Amino acid sequence: MSDPFLIDGPAVVSFSGGRTSGYMLRQILDAGLQPDVHVLFADTGKERAETYAFVALVAAWWGVEIHHVERPGQFTQLITDRGLPNPVFRFCTQELKIRPMRDWMRAQGYDHWTNVVGLRADEPRRVAKMRAADEQRRERWDIALPLADAGVTEQDVLAFWAEQPFDLQLRSYEGNCDLCFLKHPRKRQQIMRERPDLAVWWLAQEARTGSHFRIDSPSYTALASQGDLFADPLGELTECYCHD
Repeated sequence: MSDPFLIDGPAVVSFSGGRTSGYMLRQILDAGLQPDVHVLFADTGKERAETYAFVALVAAWWGVEIHHVERPGQFTQLITDRGLPNPVFRFCTQELKIRPMRDWMRAQGYDHWTNVVGLRADEPRRVAKMRAADEQRRERWDIALPLADAGVTEQDVLAFWAEQPFDLQLRSYEGNCDLCFLKHPRKRQQIMRERPDLAVWWLAQEARTGSHFRIDSPSYTALASQGDLFADPLGELTECYCHD
């Protein structure tokens, strides 16, 4: 049986700056990083400081070159150009992560490549959704999901990082995107309570556009100005992938 972590180029290893994709990168390095396989980190401009520190540590400790890519003007300019994204039209992922990586590969002269994504075996719905999208894709790349193929679970990832000399200094509910609108309102409110400085940008975007990131939960202004609005446990209102 072939090693799912032995990736043939040309390929992009999509490194989000999270523990799961970091684990995937380590397995790819251990299998042997092949020519024309590039590690890319897409900087949205709203990553936590801990994420940038973690990406730098991965590069230094593991001796791997990580290319930082970004959309000009990052998230702020995207909102100026297109307004606020929302759970239905979540174009921020496409515009801030997928397209900058695509543009980087095209700039290197590649016409077709494999995009290596860190979805685990214990995320079957996400895996099935991405595989289905891959079959219908008309883009320039194929998808590889080596973690899912290898049966890797969150428990495997956490056990790995518990043995490492460094780790991502974020709690599970925080995530790389500092106040992602896909997070459950209680999570966002908790983060805003602990780090009120992180709320400033999100409040400003709602104020300058006169709209909200989502209509099915309180605005950032409401979350910032009111007390504990939610009695349910810290959970996701919908899928949030910004921490992987």
